[in-house]
Amino acid sequence: MELLEKSMIEIICKLEKIFSPTFFDSMEHLTIYLPYEAKVGGPVQYRWMYLFERCMHELKKKVRNKAKVEGSISEAYIVEEIFNFCLLYFEPHIQTRRTKVTRNDDGGHIDIQDRLSIFTYSGHPLERSWKWYLSDEEIRAAELYVLLNCIEVETYIE
Repeated sequence: MELLEKSMIEIICKLEKIFSPTFFDSMEHLTIYLPYEAKVGGPVQYRWMYLFERCMHELKKKVRNKAKVEGSISEAYIVEEIFNFCLLYFEPHIQTRRTKVTRNDDGGHIDIQDRLSIFTYSGHPLERSWKWYLSDEEIRAAELYVLLNCIEVETYIE
């Protein structure tokens, strides 16, 4: 990390000699501080803000009063929480956001005995079918997915 930090400073200086100042924004200079941040802060998952930012993006889309943004956001959050709480008390046969059927569900019956647990979702194809040959890398990825997510394989792994 220390070698990366030192070499990045030199690289940025060389780039500033080649490119005009309009090429640079905060992102190019961010690379200088990232090694230091990784050394001081440790793994990024403990300070990652993406989930919070995604939540705030959804709340900011619901702003109605541009003069009082914070109040609008807090009101939207409270309404969302009340809505989710109330959904818990609906009867199971009433279709809500929590109980909606999957997108490709055609209402057909699936015989689960003949299928692996990861292939039990009902549905129908969206478009016409076509042949697709998997590369070796895609086959290995599919095998790994089955090994990691299939309940039937757990006994063999143990």
